[in-house]
Amino acid sequence: MSDDLPLEVRTAFGVPSAPARLLPGGGGTCWQAGELVFRPAPRPAVASWLAEVFADLRGPGFRVPLPVRAADGSWVAGGWAAWTAVEGEPDPVTRWPDLVAAGRAFHAALADVPAPDWLGRGRSRWEVAERVAWDQADVRLAPELSDLVDRLRAATRPVGLPSQLVHGDIAGNVLFAAGQPPAVIDFSPSRRPAGYALAVAAVDLLTWSAAPPSILDELACEDDIDQLLLRALIWRLVTESLGRPDAGSRQAVRSASEPVAELLLSRVSGRPMSGRPMTTGPATDADIAMSVGRVLGREITGLRPVMGGHSRSVARIADDAGGGSVFVKAVAPADRAEFGVELAVYEALGDRPFLPRLLASAGEPLPILVLEALEQEHWLRGWTPALVAATRTLLHDLHTLPAPSGVPVLREMFNPWEAIAADPARLLRMGVCSRRWLAEHLDTLHAAAAGAPIEGDSLIHRDVRAANLWCRDGRLVLADWASAAIGDPWLDHHLWLVALHAEGGPAPDTGQGPHAIGHAALIAGQQPLLTPARDSDPALFDQRRRRLTAALSWAARLLHIPPPQSTI
Repeated sequence: MSDDLPLEVRTAFGVPSAPARLLPGGGGTCWQAGELVFRPAPRPAVASWLAEVFADLRGPGFRVPLPVRAADGSWVAGGWAAWTAVEGEPDPVTRWPDLVAAGRAFHAALADVPAPDWLGRGRSRWEVAERVAWDQADVRLAPELSDLVDRLRAATRPVGLPSQLVHGDIAGNVLFAAGQPPAVIDFSPSRRPAGYALAVAAVDLLTWSAAPPSILDELACEDDIDQLLLRALIWRLVTESLGRPDAGSRQAVRSASEPVAELLLSRVSGRPMSGRPMTTGPATDADIAMSVGRVLGREITGLRPVMGGHSRSVARIADDAGGGSVFVKAVAPADRAEFGVELAVYEALGDRPFLPRLLASAGEPLPILVLEALEQEHWLRGWTPALVAATRTLLHDLHTLPAPSGVPVLREMFNPWEAIAADPARLLRMGVCSRRWLAEHLDTLHAAAAGAPIEGDSLIHRDVRAANLWCRDGRLVLADWASAAIGDPWLDHHLWLVALHAEGGPAPDTGQGPHAIGHAALIAGQQPLLTPARDSDPALFDQRRRRLTAALSWAARLLHIPPPQSTI
């Protein structure tokens, strides 16, 4: 790890003997040694300006990390800046009112700080997108997002509010600790109206954190808040358009953003949203009980939560007046496409013993699947040789079945190593390899993934893992078909081998088949792009990190390159 945080840098800031550890935030580039947090400073003048601002910034209502000078009195040494570590964890949805209050206090303290001349002139996608959002530039957008941005831009009008320094990414950068004011960290400076910072935070939480629309009530006193929200969503969509080179992920951004766009446009127009009330958060138990009772034709007397899972869908066990129980999956509005795929599989192959029995479904007003209830104690908790063999047989049988209609066909897959090459922090934040190792072997991994075949005529599940398998009396059931596709069966097999090894099973090498080199590199590269921030979903972050470790080590063995070494 010393190649990422050099000893001479630690020495310059007075912590030469403290062990350094990679921190989960900061895009995989921040390290802590002793009581100091170190961040790369590729632009020393910018880092020094930021340190000067924070050195004099005080509450009340918030706290900030303090910059630390090196032994020679400078703010930057050897390309790094140092800051005091601050206590706390992010909790932006639950602590939204506290985040808003801290954001207002923080920006009040910044109100008289002059903006530097260089601010807003950069060429990063975030800076370009902000100029687009504020009618200062135009760019060509991806077709999946361009019309949505056009609709939002058509609803904007001039904003006459004064501009000042603002934090451009505050949602996940406010830390909460008992007995202390909220801490504002990782300042991304911009020069816009103060309320714009909170508008960006609200839009992000509505889109990606299933926050309820009621969070906007907390911003009702902000001047021109609806116009600021429109520009915040435009900014986020443009950054995603410029930063996501694959059509599939851009379509996912659209699916997640459309309900938010409709909500904001309805506020601006003063008209109620079309059709049913629009929510961006998960369905309520009352909604679920009503929908299930309607499709089953009997009264639902209670709902019980189902543990596990990382999707935005809501899973419940529904009990009826007759003493029966069913499993219910209520699909989030942004996941309607996946709902259609899963329903197509169940309707086409529902009589197969490896599928849960489909009892009913509905698309409106709430997309739901009603399946047989499988006893909780029989879901897989770990792997045995017998279960590994049974799963291998299940996959073989699945891959020989006729492919149902309504399931997407894999034709082309974006090479994930291109995104990692453009933004190495997406992988480095996971702590599975050093920056030097990635730089030396990225081209090799990119070339291997580029040759990975994905096309085929088999139905493939693409998410075979212990949590999706149920076994009782010799019946092995595979659930959660939202990621199903038509493609290469060996891709499905190799995805399972990586998940199996990440869950304590044998190494993928023991069961690998054709195209293993390409698939191993492809699967490894996909993991960072599918991984949330550790703070927002620690369990999913750790799951993806284990899979990345398994796949990247497997790819290294097959490619005869040195194994990656963990930096955590």
